[in-house]
Amino acid sequence: MTAAASVRETVSAAEWQLRCELAAAHRLVAHFVFVDLTYNHISMRVPVEPTHFLVKPANVFMEQVTASNLVKYDLDGNQVLASAFKAAPSAYNIHGAILRERPDLNSIVHTHSPANIAVSAQEQGLLMLSQQAMRFYRQIAYYVYDGDDATKEGATRLARAMGDKWLMILHNHGAVVCGKTIQDAYIQNHFLELACRAQIGALAGGAELITPSRELCEERVKMFGHVGQYDASSRDWQAGMELVEKHYPDYKN
Repeated sequence: MTAAASVRETVSAAEWQLRCELAAAHRLVAHFVFVDLTYNHISMRVPVEPTHFLVKPANVFMEQVTASNLVKYDLDGNQVLASAFKAAPSAYNIHGAILRERPDLNSIVHTHSPANIAVSAQEQGLLMLSQQAMRFYRQIAYYVYDGDDATKEGATRLARAMGDKWLMILHNHGAVVCGKTIQDAYIQNHFLELACRAQIGALAGGAELITPSRELCEERVKMFGHVGQYDASSRDWQAGMELVEKHYPDYKN
């Protein structure tokens, strides 16, 4: 029996579907975003098991994630489904802490991309220089990097620093984007990545910058800047799934 068949027979049909969607999200992030080797993660709470979540194993890149090699943990960092794979402490501690502190959120994308690291090192944080950035107007929490976010205690401090926000830029580190669904967190993370790349490019250009009005920012965030914006019916997700099926069909293994 293959590993995929074994896992599929062990879990519910709903969890297997969730695993496929989560694996696809990893492939899409790897396709569009320059990520940090094995050190970035996407997680999803298991809907019928709200104290359990799925996350990437420690020793694979995002483009190597499959439905069967995702690992299941509880919110206290204990592995709850036998597997040949294990997650890194930074994965199960940070994701577990956020999901524990924020029962209103279900999915988390944590990345270290060159663009979001660069913005995380800038004193002013994310600037409202693009329509992608404006969807995050007044939605961002900021966290001072203390080098201890991989431990359970450090991850808990990080999670509590989010307050009621669903997006956090971690100083000198990267970013965390949360959502109600995998699609929600994935798509908003994509727009954050574009906003960060645009900011770095605009600042590097050296020209005088055009800053949108507060009224325009408030209009954009009202339209696009709230958690729960996207689900599996999103055209961006559906187009993404077609891309994954064509280029990375092993995600379902």
